[in-house]
Amino acid sequence: MPTLMIRDLPLATELDRHAMASVRGGNSWLKDLGPIANVNIGVNQNIAQLQNVQVNALNNIGVIGAGFVPPELNVSPSQWGYAGVAF
Repeated sequence: MPTLMIRDLPLATELDRHAMASVRGGNSWLKDLGPIANVNIGVNQNIAQLQNVQVNALNNIGVIGAGFVPPELNVSPSQWGYAGVAF
């Protein structure tokens, strides 16, 4: 939402509805044009992520005996992405 800031009024002045309706911009010739502020904001965001996790568990051991127990691997990679816009 666009914001209008009036800089030439004292902060202690409180304007009623009628006084606010009479507030106009700095150029008197614009007062008959109606609202002239049209703000369009377009945002395009793209996130592309790639994660490749390789674990060498046996390190190229050529012979595995009869009492072989598979190793317990605790691999928990995480990846996060965020695309945020603040106006």
